Amino acid sequence: AEANLSSSRPTRELVLAVRESAPFALHFAPERLEVKAGKKVEVKLHVDRLWPDFKNTMTVSPLAFPGSIRMNNVEVPATKSEASITVEVQPGTPPGEYTLAVTGQAQVPYSKDAQAKQKPNVLVSQPSRPLTLVVLP
Repeated sequence: AEANLSSSRPTRELVLAVRESAPFALHFAPERLEVKAGKKVEVKLHVDRLWPDFKNTMTVSPLAFPGSIRMNNVEVPATKSEASITVEVQPGTPPGEYTLAVTGQAQVPYSKDAQAKQKPNVLVSQPSRPLTLVVLP
């Protein structure tokens, strides 16, 4: 068998930006769930709003879910710090462990000048910590 070398690309440079903290962080509770194929399961997604001036609504969408596992986009209101997410496992999904993550996207007030009184909103996307979904036979 021939190796598939098109899945990665060697590089000599990597660009990295470092800040004190991200504007928000996303994690599931619990971080591991069991569900039978053909069923739905609900899980809480916690939104840690790490910047005090970040109070906007956030859209949460699945991040490269396998085709047999589905989730609708969810909106987290500006006043909330968690959302319920329904994950639907299609009938016929092979049993096993699946690692899932979501992306949170929101307008965040930001200025390069930390002392600026007016901070325009900038669109920020951030992935969640993973959720392990165990599909039972």
